[in-house]
Amino acid sequence: MAPQTTPTFLTESEAAEYLGVSKKTLQRWRFGRLGPNYVKVAGKLIRYHQAILDTWMDQQTIKHENGGQL
Repeated sequence: MAPQTTPTFLTESEAAEYLGVSKKTLQRWRFGRLGPNYVKVAGKLIRYHQAILDTWMDQQTIKHENGGQL
C-alpha cells in the first residue's frame, strides 16, 4: 500500500487550519484581496494550493535590519 500524502489542493477549511486562522478570516482575506492566491473550480469551489500557502506565509516574514540577532 502506498504511503498517505498530503493533498496538493486544500479546501477552504483545510487551508484555514493549515494557516492557523479561522475559515471566516480566510474568506475576509480573499474578499479583500489580501490573502494567498486561490483556485476557483467550476466557478464555485475554492481551493488553495499548499505550495502557494507556504510561499505566501514566507512572504509575510518581517525582517529586521540586524537579521534578528541581539
